Amino acid sequence: MGYFIIALVVMLGIAFIYITTRINKLESVTRDKNAEVDAGIWDRGFRLGKLVEALDKAGIKHEIEAPDTSAFTLGTPASMQSVTSEQLDKAGSKLKEVVEKHPELKQDVEFVENLEKFDVARNDMFKASLAYNKSVSAYNGFISAFPGNVIANLRKKSDKQIFTYVFTDIKKDNPIE
Repeated sequence: MGYFIIALVVMLGIAFIYITTRINKLESVTRDKNAEVDAGIWDRGFRLGKLVEALDKAGIKHEIEAPDTSAFTLGTPASMQSVTSEQLDKAGSKLKEVVEKHPELKQDVEFVENLEKFDVARNDMFKASLAYNKSVSAYNGFISAFPGNVIANLRKKSDKQIFTYVFTDIKKDNPIE
C-alpha cells in the first residue's frame, strides 16, 4: 500500500510539472507573438512619422496625425493594439488621399521608401496578429479544460484577449505604383 501511495504522489508530481510547463510555454509563445504585433505597430508609427515629416517639409497641408512612437511599449494589451492599428489605418487612408492629390511625392525616393515600408509593416502586422490570435486560442483552450484549468487556477492564470481589429483592404493596391 505504501508503494502505491508513493507511486501516486510521483505521478501527480510529474503531471503537475508537465501541465505547469505546458502553460508556461503557451504563455511564453503568446507573449512573443504579442511582441511581434507591438513591433509592427511601432514600425508603422515610426514610418508614418517620417511620412508626415516629409509632407510638412514639402509644405503639403494634411490632417494626418502620427502617433508618438516613444509611447509604444512591449506587452501592450491586445485591445490597445487594436485601437492603435485602427488609428494607423485611418492615417494611412488619409495619407493615400494626399499622395493621390500630390503625385510629386512619388518622385521623392525617401518618401516612397517609407511609404512602401509602412505598407509592408501593415501586412507583417496582419500576419503577426493572426499568429498571436492562434497562440491565444491554444493558451485559452488549454487553461480552460481539465486538467489545465486546475493548475491555471492555482497559479492565478486567466484567459488572454485576442487581437480584434479587422484589417480591411489588406490587398489594396499601393498608391505609389
